[in-house]
Amino acid sequence: MGGRIHGFLGGLLLTSSITYSTALELRKNSKFISRSLEESRIIIDERHTPKPPLRRTIDYTNRPSWIETAKDIWNDEIITGVNWLYSINWVRLGEKAERSLNKVFNVAKESSENLSK
Repeated sequence: MGGRIHGFLGGLLLTSSITYSTALELRKNSKFISRSLEESRIIIDERHTPKPPLRRTIDYTNRPSWIETAKDIWNDEIITGVNWLYSINWVRLGEKAERSLNKVFNVAKESSENLSK
């Protein structure tokens, strides 16, 4: 009889510990999902509000000399310029330039044809 009771209690302990750890995991996942949904809601609600312009700052703290500070400023300007170049849509710019040049050449061609008549 003692073996059955010990077996029953061992099974009960195992089952309850698995149930407890599963409930704990579900609660943790629920909090994570709730936080993610809240952040998404905030992002969606604030998508049309104008953002204040961010000041561009360079970290000047603890530089050994003014030369290092000048290098930091120079590197920041170079990075800003390169990022601007990468932001240009070259295909769209080329198509726009091509359309503009076609208009100019068509106008010149029509005016030369009208003069020769």
